[in-house]
Amino acid sequence: MNKAKLAIAIAAMLGAMGAQAETLAKADQRMLAQMAQANMAEIEAGKIALQKSQNNEVKAFAQKMIDDHGKGLQEVQAVAQSKNVTLPTEPDAKQKALAKKLNRLSGDAFDRTYTAEAGAKAHKATHAFVQKVQTDAKDADVKALAAKLEPTVAQHLGHVETLTATLQSGAPRTAATPDNAMDTSGASGATSATGGSGAGTSSAKTPKPKASADKTSGNTDHPDNPQNPVGKSPVKQ
Repeated sequence: MNKAKLAIAIAAMLGAMGAQAETLAKADQRMLAQMAQANMAEIEAGKIALQKSQNNEVKAFAQKMIDDHGKGLQEVQAVAQSKNVTLPTEPDAKQKALAKKLNRLSGDAFDRTYTAEAGAKAHKATHAFVQKVQTDAKDADVKALAAKLEPTVAQHLGHVETLTATLQSGAPRTAATPDNAMDTSGASGATSATGGSGAGTSSAKTPKPKASADKTSGNTDHPDNPQNPVGKSPVKQ
C-alpha cells in the first residue's frame, strides 16, 4: 500500500513538472532561446577578437564581452532549466556567418567590422529585444530575466558606440603591436645626417666669421683707411 502511494506521488510530481514546461508559452521559450544565442554569439565574437585584434581597446572590450555574456548565458540557462526548456547549443545562422566574416579579416578592417557589427549593431538589436521581452513575455521569470540583462546590454552599447566612432574616424590606434611603428629617434638622426632641421643639427658648431677691421675705424694700418699714408698715390708736383 505504501509503495503504491509512493508511486502515485512520484507520478504526480513528474506530471507537475511536465505541466510547468507546457504552461510556458512557445513564444516565451523562443525568447529564452534567442537570449541564449545572443550571449553565445558575443562570446564567440569576443574570442575571435582576442586572437586577431592588435588594438588594446578592442581587446579589452572583447574580454569584457566574454566575461559579461558568459554570466548572462548562465542566467538564461538557469531560467530555462527551471522551466524545463531545452536551449540551443550554438549561435544562429546569421551569427555564424558574421563569425566567418570576422575570421577572414585582420588589422584595422577587423577592428572596425567587429566593433560595428558584433559590437554596436548586435547590442542595439539585443537591447531592443530585451525591452520587448519585458513587455511581451507572459512568464514572470522570463520578464525578470530580460530586465536583469538590460542594464549590462545598455552599458555595452554605449561603450562600443564610442569605440566604433573612434575607429571609424581614423583616430590614432592604441595598439599592442602597431602595424607601422616608426623609430622617432632614428628618424631625427637621419635628418641630422642629411643636414635637415632635426634635433641633431642644433648640436653642430657653426664657425664664427673672422672679424674684419673697420676701414673707417681708428685703425690707421688698414689699407683702405684714408688716414693710412701707405695706400695713397704720391702727389704730383
